[in-house]
Amino acid sequence: MKTGRSLQDLAAEIDRQAKTKHDYLVDTRALSLELEPIAQKGIVMRLPGHGEFNVRDHAHGQIAAHTNIPKQYYDRMMKEAPALLATNVNTWFEKYPAVRLVRTLDGASRAFLSDAYRPLDHFDFANVILEAAMKRKLDIQSCEITERRLYIKAVDTSEVKVPVGYKMGDGSHRIFDVCAPAFIASNSETGDGRLVLDTGIYTRACTNLSWWSDGGMKRTHLGSRHKIHEMTGVENIDHLLTDKTRAKSDEALWVQLRDVLGAAFDPKRIEKRAEALTAASENKITGNPAKVMEVVTERFGLSESESGNVLRHLIEGGSLSQYGLHAAVTRSAQDHDDYDRATELEYLGGKIIELPRAEWQQLAEAA
Repeated sequence: MKTGRSLQDLAAEIDRQAKTKHDYLVDTRALSLELEPIAQKGIVMRLPGHGEFNVRDHAHGQIAAHTNIPKQYYDRMMKEAPALLATNVNTWFEKYPAVRLVRTLDGASRAFLSDAYRPLDHFDFANVILEAAMKRKLDIQSCEITERRLYIKAVDTSEVKVPVGYKMGDGSHRIFDVCAPAFIASNSETGDGRLVLDTGIYTRACTNLSWWSDGGMKRTHLGSRHKIHEMTGVENIDHLLTDKTRAKSDEALWVQLRDVLGAAFDPKRIEKRAEALTAASENKITGNPAKVMEVVTERFGLSESESGNVLRHLIEGGSLSQYGLHAAVTRSAQDHDDYDRATELEYLGGKIIELPRAEWQQLAEAA
């Protein structure tokens, strides 16, 4: 498990961002990408009446998608011919006008979204999740706020012993992992996926986390479309996103979040998870572990370095089984520099446990 920030640091950063971010509704004909050579800022976004903003990588990707410019070509122009990139983008902005929601923070455009995007901001989301976690006396194990998402990961105090194999030698002494139910809450303010509340398992001995797809909650950030002033083409809509405006429509969502979080620790669900983990420990890898990793790498999109790291942890763990592979993947998440990617690997650990038997057999027998 990658630990990220302390809870105090997370709260301070959420509060800081809540006070400094701004949102604008923009007709694409009223904005432009420009090359800013004097301060060597590269490509900037100009919003009439509001100044220039650096453009973050995530927003560049959304601009590329909106203008249907292939991302590989977009990136090449940005690196080798930024003036050409600006000309191309501005041409499509003018030819196919649309109203977009531009979200800014710290002098940079961090998101370029549809005007139907419904912001569910980190401040309210974190308050609901942390309040519910404190009521249940959960242990916040990891939290982080990245350019893409906010994450809060918590573990229950209850424990479940899961048999995962036998000791070397006489083979008569069973090994148990001590596990605990866990949940992950994550949200994006920049259009990187939905609001998510999922459940999983925390392995105390090796501090691994894995997330499971069933029993969670997903909420898409879509709502009614905003109206824009036709005269200026740009409208600062911060006043439309105040607590008062959002409180009523968001309250039902927050109630759902609390209910889902409460159900995450239902004893029957925890028992079912423990049974799945026990069964996975008995599903052995009968093929060549290196070949198995080749299949896993291709199927789940691991990089070469990630694949090698997982294989190393699989061998060091000494459990050539479905459970052992899941543990190797989630253990490798702790080594990753990128918190977003580390969380994706934790989800991959859950996917491996949830593989249908026939698919697991095909993977386990790779030779």
